[in-house]
Amino acid sequence: MGAPRTRTLARRDGAGAGLTSRHTNVADMHDEADAFVDELREADIARMRRAIVYEADEYEDHHVREDVEASYTPEEFDEQAKQLVLKALDDEVEQPEFARFGHLDMTVRWFHDVVVLQVPLGEWGGVIVTFDRDSVVDTGAFTDIALDYIDDESSEIRDADGADESFDDAVEDAFSGQ
Repeated sequence: MGAPRTRTLARRDGAGAGLTSRHTNVADMHDEADAFVDELREADIARMRRAIVYEADEYEDHHVREDVEASYTPEEFDEQAKQLVLKALDDEVEQPEFARFGHLDMTVRWFHDVVVLQVPLGEWGGVIVTFDRDSVVDTGAFTDIALDYIDDESSEIRDADGADESFDDAVEDAFSGQ
């Protein structure tokens, strides 16, 4: 696949352009995301299709299986990533409406042919990994591997910066059209 290529989510109305990362060191987030993806690959729990790391309005493919990419036009492939990221941005770590449940560790979406695992790393960043559904034979192991990595205290996969109101305000302004 070569080096990851950073792409930006572009909305027709220009909203969201120029958002900056909440992470003080985006390279650290990408290193942790790579370590998480490597852990999933080494566990050999399912055939990985694609792994995307997203932060604010940018995303990169960190793993792409050649046959998966070849089955799409370049436009379809980019559009799929954009849609996955936009869906993931709805799944923030902290969700006040579910505060009594604790923070969100991950979301798993089971489609007919594909399983999508999404792990928010902060309010506007995270990792999305897709797998061939027919290759997931042990659903318990599938989720346990991911949760074990997320819960491991030596892992710095979560954003530890805490709330940054100026960033939140910039995001709200960018997407509200103000």
